[in-house]
Amino acid sequence: MKKFEGLILNTIIITLIVSSAQDVIAADLDEDVSWHEDRKFYAVDTDTNLRYEVYLQSVVRDAQGQLLSVSESTIGWTIISSFSDGVQIPGLLDVLVDNNVIDEKSVVTIDNVKYEKIQFQTEKVVDHDWLTPIGTGNMSTGTMWKFCGDFKGKYGYQCVPVFGAKTPQIHLAMDNILINQWTVLRVTN
Repeated sequence: MKKFEGLILNTIIITLIVSSAQDVIAADLDEDVSWHEDRKFYAVDTDTNLRYEVYLQSVVRDAQGQLLSVSESTIGWTIISSFSDGVQIPGLLDVLVDNNVIDEKSVVTIDNVKYEKIQFQTEKVVDHDWLTPIGTGNMSTGTMWKFCGDFKGKYGYQCVPVFGAKTPQIHLAMDNILINQWTVLRVTN
């Protein structure tokens, strides 16, 4: 009987260890790569990533506004925007930046390189949909920003991915406020 109990205990421990392992996806931005989120694959635009630099700062506050954590992206990138049926939207990010759709741009110089800078933030209150099935909390390791708008014709109103960023692990709980401040730089010279 002790052998059977030992076998069952070992099986449970191994199952817990294996099922809690996280997938790790490493990407070399010099090659065409995809980023995985919610079982959809988004192609990274390597040509656009040479012209743009994407940075993300994530701030977590509790419901009373107390600061819980601040985290900065480890990597950011632009995505080849496409509709839900896979049809690509070439140059969407350039159109958004050139027409000040996202936010007003300013010119900054960093290390003798001139950039157009766009800076804006998004805010999300963590609700039940963001929590784990047992409702205790969640972790975030980055996010993606999507442009939502009316594309007229057969596509109508849709949200399409434009850029994304990875951050160190951020712990979230019910009613936490996640503030993502995006900084996007485009080389001008």
